[in-house]
Amino acid sequence: MAEPEAAADDLDALIDDLDYLPGHFHLEMQLNFEPRSPAPLRARDLKLQREGLRQELDLEATLQRPAVCHLLGTFAFYLEELDEARERFLEVAGEDPGNLNAWANLAHVYGRLGQEEEEEACAARLASLMGLAADPEAAGDPQLRAARCLAEQGYAHGFDVGCTSLEERARVLAVGIALYDKALSYGQQMVLTRSPPAKL
Repeated sequence: MAEPEAAADDLDALIDDLDYLPGHFHLEMQLNFEPRSPAPLRARDLKLQREGLRQELDLEATLQRPAVCHLLGTFAFYLEELDEARERFLEVAGEDPGNLNAWANLAHVYGRLGQEEEEEACAARLASLMGLAADPEAAGDPQLRAARCLAEQGYAHGFDVGCTSLEERARVLAVGIALYDKALSYGQQMVLTRSPPAKL
């Protein structure tokens, strides 16, 4: 059996080689950085965004529902409503068991809650879905999972809070657009690999 440090080094090496990393808590959003605005203002902005997203969720068709739920869970996390955050991510995982962001976000929340077994189970599920585990999950298309993961992350950038200038807001949106572009690239790869060979 591998030593824990060696296993951690192996996992770090795998992550370094990845073209994308699931979850919302590492994204280049001001939301994930040390707040520069006073806590009451940040909480107000989070609650305003959350209220808008809740209304959107009531109206939203199923296609964007997971992306909205991820944002609601992320906002709940930063408002210290960890049970609400967990429930939002569990909702996505229940509706779409192959959703990479759901398992990554759940692992992060369980880590904050100190529920190590649940955190490790989510991380193992995520590794399996990404093909990083010894027994990767074969069901579904990994390129489709990657495309959806990246599209959901790109969507999140449009709802960032804490930008203090137009330049900063433009940078955050540009990062979100780059994630959409990468999602499209994965989608195109999937179409190309599924297309029948051209007739001569």
